[in-house]
Amino acid sequence: MNNHLSNRIICSYSHSNPIKSVHHQILLYGCFFLIGTLCPILFYHTHFAKEYQIKNYNGNLWIYLNGQKFALKALLDTGNRLYEPFSGKPVCLVEYDSLKYCMGNLQKASGFRMIPYHSIGKKHGVLPGITTEKLIFFSQGEKYEQKGGIIGIYPGKLNRDGEFHAIVHPDILKK
Repeated sequence: MNNHLSNRIICSYSHSNPIKSVHHQILLYGCFFLIGTLCPILFYHTHFAKEYQIKNYNGNLWIYLNGQKFALKALLDTGNRLYEPFSGKPVCLVEYDSLKYCMGNLQKASGFRMIPYHSIGKKHGVLPGITTEKLIFFSQGEKYEQKGGIIGIYPGKLNRDGEFHAIVHPDILKK
C-alpha cells in the first residue's frame, strides 16, 4: 500500500510538471524573442541612427593649411565614401576655386597625393589631394575635428547654386 501511494505521488507530480514546463517554455521563448528583437534594435540605434539623423546637413568647414585658416560653406554627405587608399583616411572634397589663391603650386605642397575615385559616369578618375593640418566641421551647434584631414581638390563646382563649396565626409564626425 505504501508503494501504491508513492506511485500516485510520482504520477501526479509527473502530470503537473509538463504544464509547468509548457509555461516555462513559453516564458523562456518569449524572453529569447524579446532579446532577439531588442538587441538588434538597440545596436542599430547606437551605431547607425546618428548617421541617418545627420544626413545631408549644411555647416561650415574650417581648413587649416600652410598656417592659414579657410572657412567654407559645406555639406555633410553621408553618401561620400571616398578614402585615401594608402592611409585609409576619409577625403573631404573642396572646390579648387575656393582655395586657388592660397594653394600656389599644388604638386609642391607638402602632403600632396593623387586620390583615385569612381563615380557615375567616371570609372577611373583621379583627384589631387592634400593633407591638411586639421579640418573642423561645425554643424547644428556641434564641432567635429580631424587632425591631418585630407581634402580632394575638385576642379569644378560642387553645387550649381553656390550653396556650398565643400563636401564633408561623414567619418569626420567620429570622435
